[in-house]
Amino acid sequence: MRKLLRLLGLAQGNCLNCEKPAVGEEFLCEDCLREPKPQHPMEYTHIPYVFSYRVFGRYEGAIKSLILNAKFENNPYTARFLGKLVKDYLWQYIDEIQPDIITFPELNLRRFWLRGFNQVEEILKGAEVPYQRIFERKGFDPPMARLGSQERLKAVQSHQVKKPWLYALEDKKILVVDDVLTTGQTMSYLCQLLLSLGARETHAFFIARSV
Repeated sequence: MRKLLRLLGLAQGNCLNCEKPAVGEEFLCEDCLREPKPQHPMEYTHIPYVFSYRVFGRYEGAIKSLILNAKFENNPYTARFLGKLVKDYLWQYIDEIQPDIITFPELNLRRFWLRGFNQVEEILKGAEVPYQRIFERKGFDPPMARLGSQERLKAVQSHQVKKPWLYALEDKKILVVDDVLTTGQTMSYLCQLLLSLGARETHAFFIARSV
């Protein structure tokens, strides 16, 4: 598979993080493969409307390299590989909170057209986690990373719940998965939206927290 991905331009022979030779079919070298480990407990700050949340690691090193490659090199395979790395920790949290629905934020239309996939959806596929796409997003806002606090809040508010789900969230416990926790505004808004539609509890899981 790795050889095929190289031919398609979706993989390279060197580690995405440090440029050393990658191990077999992986995207990282032997040293960097040992790096991504759960860093819980870490310092958690309150996110409004979120009952509880977990973060796998910090947005640095191998985790950051994999996320950046997936998002800005348009490579769904690195996202799925990342899903395999966080799989056990994510499932541990799922078993703990027992959500009725697992979902994720949607990309804006421009970003989805350019990338061709949602990196969080691919992470969930790699982790073998069943999910539902309950959100949709309007508008063509630039990437969140480029936005200030007020602009980010405005962009977040372009999310809405799809019509078939408007009356299907009553008394449901919902887990929202995202890749990077920065300000928490996106997750807070989504969870507020879900609670306003009758959700019983809202929880969150992030692959990494910005440092």
